[in-house]
Amino acid sequence: MVEFPAIVIKTRSLLTLRGYKVDEVLEYEDRYVMHPEKETEKGVHRMVVWVLKEPKVVGVAIVRDIVNEMEEVEAQGGMLVGGSRFTPASKKHARDTRIELIEGGYASFDLFEHELVPKHVIADESEVQLILDHYGIKRTQLPRILRDDPAAKVLGAKPGQVLRIERDSHTAGKTYYYRLVVDGHR
Repeated sequence: MVEFPAIVIKTRSLLTLRGYKVDEVLEYEDRYVMHPEKETEKGVHRMVVWVLKEPKVVGVAIVRDIVNEMEEVEAQGGMLVGGSRFTPASKKHARDTRIELIEGGYASFDLFEHELVPKHVIADESEVQLILDHYGIKRTQLPRILRDDPAAKVLGAKPGQVLRIERDSHTAGKTYYYRLVVDGHR
């Protein structure tokens, strides 16, 4: 049995939490590569995930390499884990090409296992529309949560998506709160 470093195991756990199935992990000289898949309403969503073996400054060239692999395997998204720092150009190119950048030292524990952190999920569009119709509001009138919020980051929430937060109360039972994911500059 092959022993993988902790960062690979944490990344696989993160992908599983997001609903992806990871069948295999490929090892190369400088990185580990995964091609997780998830069933969605629109079909199968594929990703290319690179986990760097050594933390390093990530430039736009590495992001372009991931984009090329995404095109080869017909993936709709990508993820790069393990950079010590990301250049401004790499951040911009990653955002434009649907690649999520995660620093190498991300949380070593499951955020949602903590007793004070309620369950967060990305709400389905049909559920969001039901809430908006019920209250007679627009999506932009929902309370907001920043894309950089730790829970939103773990779930991979993108601006425009809505998070459903489930809280247990001794008096009210289970309650649901909805938050619109927004960029930090808004």
